[in-house]
Amino acid sequence: MKKYWLHGLLLCLLLHFVCFPTWAQPDTRLTSGFDVGAGWNNQAWLINGQYHQYLKIGRSGIFQIGWGGNVSHLRGNDLDFTTAPARLTKEKTGLSGLNAPTLLRNIDTLQISSGITSVNFSLSAQISLFGRIDIGTSADILGLAFGTRRAGYYLGSKGYNKVDSLNVHQTNQQARPASANFVRLGDNAVGNLNNEIYARLHITPRVGLKVSYLFTTNEYRTTQVLVDDNYRFRFRSEMIFVGLTFPMSN
Repeated sequence: MKKYWLHGLLLCLLLHFVCFPTWAQPDTRLTSGFDVGAGWNNQAWLINGQYHQYLKIGRSGIFQIGWGGNVSHLRGNDLDFTTAPARLTKEKTGLSGLNAPTLLRNIDTLQISSGITSVNFSLSAQISLFGRIDIGTSADILGLAFGTRRAGYYLGSKGYNKVDSLNVHQTNQQARPASANFVRLGDNAVGNLNNEIYARLHITPRVGLKVSYLFTTNEYRTTQVLVDDNYRFRFRSEMIFVGLTFPMSN
């Protein structure tokens, strides 16, 4: 529990120093705005609100680096969350696991109807063309997630054997969303994170249209440790996201 408080304090400090200084001390090299919209596919849907700031690099300001905070909520029925830890999915952790194949013999499934709210700090980079078009990418770095405990159906790939002494390989299990989110490479990532590739068209000085291809990663943790001493299950999906942009300063 103590580590979750530390993660929360760190996130609040980051959001405070990232989001608020420019309101008190304007910088013509900085722009800020707010995006709101929804993403979906045939399995789930997501709503997202994101505050962002961009720093113009060089005299032209075409290339920009950014940071900000966002809130997302994912919903989906009977989603298949699969074994998450890299020590099981790849049997390797760290950089050595990036190119290793996924070992299907270690992949179990938790089928659950999801409802996860996450608050994350993100970094981004974009190219701004003609003062009207932005093309870029954004990635969540760390944050927190919330959600109620839900029942899901657990299906172990190994069936009943010596590593399943409790005979839980086909049972209903209780699970909650992972509380802490922080990015790591590949299957080493923890929690609920979004990455996107986007294009933004500034229709007027007050409103723009944003379209992106969104990569989502979400995680549930069972209240009981299951086969292979695992309690973490991950759902990855790709979505089309459409939203509106409201510039706050230029």
